[in-house]
Amino acid sequence: MAVFTPMTDQQKAAAFDLLWPHLPMGVTILAPDFSVLLLNQTQADWHHCSIAQLQGQSFITIQPQLQTALQQVQSHPHPQLDVSFNTTTGTTGQLQHWRCHCLPLLQHAELSAILVLTEQLSQSQQQQQGLQRLRQVLDNLFAFVGILLPDGTLIDANRSPLEAAGISLSDVLQKKFYDCFWWQHDPNERQRIAAAITAAAQGEVCRFDVTAQMKDQIMTLDFMLAPLYDEQGELQYLIPSAIDISDRTRSETELRDSELRFRRVFDSAADGLICVDQQGLITLCNPRALEMFGYSAEELIGQPIEVLVPSELTPQHQQHRQHYLRQPSSRRMAERTELYARRKDGSLFPVGIGLTQLNMTGDAKVLATVTDITAQKLAQQKLQLIVDEKSQLLHERTTLLNEVHHRVKNNLQIISSLLNLQYRHAGPEVRQALTESQLRVKTMALTHQLLYEKRDFSSITLSAYLQQLCQLVRQSLSQQCQIQFDFSAVDQHLVLALQQAIPCGLFVNEVLTNALKHAFPGRSQGLIRLELAQQQDSRIRLAIIDDGVGLPASAQLGEGQSLGFQLIPTFIAQLRAELELQRQPGTGFVIRFKPLQEPL
Repeated sequence: MAVFTPMTDQQKAAAFDLLWPHLPMGVTILAPDFSVLLLNQTQADWHHCSIAQLQGQSFITIQPQLQTALQQVQSHPHPQLDVSFNTTTGTTGQLQHWRCHCLPLLQHAELSAILVLTEQLSQSQQQQQGLQRLRQVLDNLFAFVGILLPDGTLIDANRSPLEAAGISLSDVLQKKFYDCFWWQHDPNERQRIAAAITAAAQGEVCRFDVTAQMKDQIMTLDFMLAPLYDEQGELQYLIPSAIDISDRTRSETELRDSELRFRRVFDSAADGLICVDQQGLITLCNPRALEMFGYSAEELIGQPIEVLVPSELTPQHQQHRQHYLRQPSSRRMAERTELYARRKDGSLFPVGIGLTQLNMTGDAKVLATVTDITAQKLAQQKLQLIVDEKSQLLHERTTLLNEVHHRVKNNLQIISSLLNLQYRHAGPEVRQALTESQLRVKTMALTHQLLYEKRDFSSITLSAYLQQLCQLVRQSLSQQCQIQFDFSAVDQHLVLALQQAIPCGLFVNEVLTNALKHAFPGRSQGLIRLELAQQQDSRIRLAIIDDGVGLPASAQLGEGQSLGFQLIPTFIAQLRAELELQRQPGTGFVIRFKPLQEPL
């Protein structure tokens, strides 16, 4: 058995020297700075120079097409870097095709030299290389590209539609194009593809939108099928191509739906809608606007908006429109003045107008919302007549009530004067009764006096009424004892309806009269405290509390000889109140009642 003996360095050098002149490709060894260290005769012949002329020169000046590749090898050594380029010979102008292989030679992991192998490609090699590049381009296209025989048989297709469908080229190769996977989801699409193949075979270019089955969805394609002829004009192939327009189709569908919804809303609006461009010309109006102004769409579109404005206001309206378009905004038009619009027949009607700025395709436009307010104007006029009539009636009733309360007060004062006349000629017991009766009359007269002074005949302020009533009682009855009244717990803002004010005043009068007569025997001073407030349950609480001797258990309301004690339950019933009676210490009358919202 033969024993393998490695070649020595001398043997390798001898073999290299023997092969060096006979290599069919150009060989150049470069220093790291790209200067030529060594080259063979083939490389020198391609440059029409001798070896001695090229040695020592920078290879970038000799072959500038390799500058980028050599710099890449210098900065980041690659195992091999291939470069293809074309040159034109200076003598014949013939185009020549080259391919170079740049290999770094490393010593101790550092670049010591660069080996450049250059070969000239033949025409067939160049064509093959060009076809490979074309195939790479086609396979990287997202569009569908294929090749059919004139009878529709598929003989090639790029990679993109195959991957999108989840199939391989072998699944469709040598099949009729209309029988391929892409068209199996819909018989109608298969028929359209078959008809297009027939038409293209007759020289027609076919283009239409078609749906295609892919791996997980149905795509919409912009499909084209074109015939391809050879140099003799003979039909050689049919070339199908397509691009995915699913997103565009979806967007167009959404846009159409949006426009349809807008149009439906626009046309069904209850108000008139008119779109005006920057020149003040009407570009769009809805049916309500046409009905409102009496025009047809053909008559109104393209007309200046001033045709809908009263003639005497046309110049002024043009100025306002131009001013608005310089700084457009959404707002109501002429909120403080009445606006009128002009119909086709020249008649005017009141309107309310709102302006909305629209930015459509870069052209600022204005949408005017026009509301016919004729019915509102008529209703407003009728309402104003009713208000005027009611105001006049209220004035008359106020005057009448004013006179009634004035006369009632005067009549009560006359009765009080008559009682006073009787008082002068009566005995002691009768005088006491007359004084109390006169006080009751004055209590009622005080109510009418307050109503007359206030000019509000529905209610009186209860605190002011009670304070004046207390002064009236004190002046009439407090002769032996100095009575003080405490109003600190009285709500100054509570009001009471007339129907409750009189029984409430009479109740207070009877309680105060009783206190002044019986609560402070043998005393020179006394205190009566009044409390008035509205509770959380909305009821009014009125309390009259004295610091006198108290009320004996034998004294019962509605009983006994005292007329006042007999009248108090009547007044409480009229107020629909609840009574809480305090007998000791001192006497306290506390009532709670609900204020009237409406007259009884």
